[in-house]
Amino acid sequence: MNKFLNFFTNTVSASLLITFSAPAFAEDGPGVTKDNVLICSYQPMTGKVSSYFRMGKGADAWFQHVNENGGINGRKIEFKMVDDKYEPARTKTAVKRFVERDDCFAIVAPLGSAPTSAVIDYIVSKNVPLIGAGTGAEKNLTIDSKWVFPLYPSYHTEGQQLVQFTKEVFKANKVAVLYQNDPSGKTHMAGIESVLEEQGIEIVAHEGYEPKEVDVSSQVIAMKASGADAVICSCAPEPAAKFYTERAKLGWDVPVVNVFFGKSPKVAELAGNDAVNGVYFSTIFRDFDSPAPQIQKAKQILTKYYPEEQPDAIHLWGFAGSQVFTEALRRMGDGPITRDLLVKTMEGIDDWKDSVVPNITIGEGTAKDHFIIKDMSFVRFNDGKFDDFTPPWMK
Repeated sequence: MNKFLNFFTNTVSASLLITFSAPAFAEDGPGVTKDNVLICSYQPMTGKVSSYFRMGKGADAWFQHVNENGGINGRKIEFKMVDDKYEPARTKTAVKRFVERDDCFAIVAPLGSAPTSAVIDYIVSKNVPLIGAGTGAEKNLTIDSKWVFPLYPSYHTEGQQLVQFTKEVFKANKVAVLYQNDPSGKTHMAGIESVLEEQGIEIVAHEGYEPKEVDVSSQVIAMKASGADAVICSCAPEPAAKFYTERAKLGWDVPVVNVFFGKSPKVAELAGNDAVNGVYFSTIFRDFDSPAPQIQKAKQILTKYYPEEQPDAIHLWGFAGSQVFTEALRRMGDGPITRDLLVKTMEGIDDWKDSVVPNITIGEGTAKDHFIIKDMSFVRFNDGKFDDFTPPWMK
């Protein structure tokens, strides 16, 4: 009897030890199955700024290419895009559905400063990774959250560099600014105003336009009357094209530098090459005519899946965010895929060069440490193409 009790006790004890000491098996995160990973994105697929949907098309082309070649570690990428028309109220509805109805694993390569500013607090409160959003608005780049991986530098930083550009390249003392009246344009204005005294520059006109507004002719007239000797255009492609058309009509041969989100062949397509010739643009990517194999591969992929598209920098925004996301998935292997593991893996990407971005190194911490792209450069539009231009302080 004692032998039986000892055997029973030892057996139960051993079973309990196994039960309580065995490691728990990790489970896949929301939106992840053994065959698929569901990710989501909001895009202005229609509406007055629908040219920005190029970003979504770039990301979608990349994911189609990945899936056609077997996916990532056996899993296909299901990329769900929803049209928010660049209207924050629509963005809020779409994102809530992504999180609460669709169980999206992450939000990848969405577009827009105002839309993202409207939903970013909710996204991080739900512990959902936000990767490569097309925004340079300050709030979206400095939020104290590990879940956010900004695509490119702050519009505040860009605004500061544009003032330096007008001083050192244009030798300007009086500047007029045309800006979009939303978080992107307001962040540019804050950056511009922060270095005016340092650069010895005065703003003699600052004209805003609403995001849905395309006709900026009255603003151009006011800017010309201000006596400005240079213009900073914080403009999307469509209003930028209207600015250059009106500038030409007025015979106003003032030098202009345009923010990078307005750098698109669409500008010359709408305004004509002659109206845009000589305009400088800030930028964060090589052009599609670069011989770099990563760029040429992206061009081939875009042409295959969206043959009607004329490749431009906005497509590359989508490629950048989607490529770094799939690289993180690849490094995570074929085991359980979780949001926390995605963040840790993204933070381990160091000196990665197999992307449309020349070099990607992501730090540890919060949004301000997580930039996918860190540096800006400049180009000049001339005879139908963008030529590289190096300002004095970068030589």
